[in-house]
Amino acid sequence: MNRVEITKNPTKKDLEQAVAVLKEGGMIVYPTDTVYGLAVDAFNVEAIGKLFVIKKRAQKPLPIIVSSIEEAKKVSNITANYEKVVNEYWPGAITFVFEKKKIVPNALTLGLQTVGIRIPNSPVSVLLVKLLGRPITSTSANISGEKVCTTIDEVMRQFRASTT
Repeated sequence: MNRVEITKNPTKKDLEQAVAVLKEGGMIVYPTDTVYGLAVDAFNVEAIGKLFVIKKRAQKPLPIIVSSIEEAKKVSNITANYEKVVNEYWPGAITFVFEKKKIVPNALTLGLQTVGIRIPNSPVSVLLVKLLGRPITSTSANISGEKVCTTIDEVMRQFRASTT
C-alpha cells in the first residue's frame, strides 16, 4: 500500500495523490479542523463498507463533507430558513442533520432518511472535495470507542494494534 502523507499544508501533488486514492475506492487519513480523519468517496458504497469495517463501527451513520452550501443542497433538503442558520456556523466544526436526497447511499446513513452534513473549517477537507468533484464522508481516525487521534503517529499505532 502506498503512503501519501497529508499534512495541514499539503502540496498539490499530495492532494492529487489522495484524490486518486479516493477515486479508486480507497481510504485516506488526513488532518481536519478538529482531529485526524478517515475519508472515502461519499458515493462509493464499497468504500463506505470498508470504512465501517476498519472503524469497527456498525450502528452509527456517517456524515457528508461538502465544500459549499450549493453542494449541500444537492444531497439534502435545506430550506431557505435553515440556509441562513448554517451560513452563520459554516465553515466550522458543526454538523447539521437534514432530510437526505435519494442520491445519498443508504449505506452511508444506515437507511435513515436524514444525513449529517458539514462544511469544515479545514482548507484540506474542502480542497479534497473540490478536487474529487463530489462529497466525501469523513469520520475520526480511530477505532470506534477508542481515544481520538490528534497525530498521524497515534492513528498508525491505534490501527496497527487493532490488527494484531
